[in-house]
Amino acid sequence: MTELKPSLYASVDEVETPALLVDLDTMEANIQDYASFATENDVRLRSHIKTHKNAEIAHLQNEYSGGGGIVCQTLGEAEVMAKNGIHDIYLSYQVVGRPKLERLVWLAQKLDRFTTTVDGPGNIAPLQTVAADHYVTIDVILEVDVGLHRTGVPLGESALQMARLIQEQSHLNFCGLLAYEAHVKSKAETRTEYERYCTEAMDRTQETVELLEAEGIPVEEVKVGGTATSKYSGEHPAVTEINPGMYPFMDVGELEHRPFDVDKDDCAATIISTVISKPTADRAVVDAGSKTLSMDKPQLPVPKYREDITYVNASEEHGWLDTSDSEKSVDVGDRIEFIVPHVCATINLHDTIVGVRDGRVEELWDVQARGKVK
Repeated sequence: MTELKPSLYASVDEVETPALLVDLDTMEANIQDYASFATENDVRLRSHIKTHKNAEIAHLQNEYSGGGGIVCQTLGEAEVMAKNGIHDIYLSYQVVGRPKLERLVWLAQKLDRFTTTVDGPGNIAPLQTVAADHYVTIDVILEVDVGLHRTGVPLGESALQMARLIQEQSHLNFCGLLAYEAHVKSKAETRTEYERYCTEAMDRTQETVELLEAEGIPVEEVKVGGTATSKYSGEHPAVTEINPGMYPFMDVGELEHRPFDVDKDDCAATIISTVISKPTADRAVVDAGSKTLSMDKPQLPVPKYREDITYVNASEEHGWLDTSDSEKSVDVGDRIEFIVPHVCATINLHDTIVGVRDGRVEELWDVQARGKVK
């Protein structure tokens, strides 16, 4: 059965719910904001498309950044973007397994510029083998662990040893470092703390850059930053590139973590829902549950235009609202718009992004790389 999509230029009031909306004016303003920051601080803005998985938005971000390229988190995402005309892609993920490495080499041969990520012998040696088999040299970034303790080699001597190992490979080209400082978001509570923790992480990264360069290993690139940290780390002289992803849309997580930087007006991505039941005076139920709004984070959806109701619980197709403090009635058939808890995971639940401007549907974007997890 063909998916039912809204009609272009239809009123938002005619969009069947639940639906994923993006306010185009807000999205464009957010993209311009980060692009201006990058220009002012002489760093490249390379946007992470794992948030939206859509080539049209990726092209728009690339245009705003002056050709900064994009970041993908999976090989499948990168393939979709390449097939849709994106020619400069960084894959911020360690690729393992011969079949995937064959795909990676094929992709590298098709693009104007392609770079991938490594962090140890277990993913360096196989990449070298497959690249050599195909007589291709692959550009690589070494991920260093600056505090998240997920992937990445420790800073300092360990990073130096790994950079040397990369340089020894005949078909790998060492380009620089990925220093993803996402740990800052979980510990910083004020703008001052964001500044301090990001500076500390970048200072440590700079020490490693200086160590490598003192040993004759040029570090051309230092890639950093998610949406929350990019504007702090991106001011550091060691940084050459920021890689934010959620910034065009924002979400409840950004609202709660950075109320000094983000407010409701900055949140472009919302779910439009309909009240389907009003069983009691203090409870209403909408048609947007966990299959519409991702619940992978502790945050819950936040009504964008109402302060008097609260989203309190979800099952798969139902969202519970507490209406005990509502200042005006909440009735069956009412439409309520929610800022999404986690925009990356929420978009991945939808086939279509509905772009709206001035209350009208202006864009219908397929989530082309949805499900491309390998």
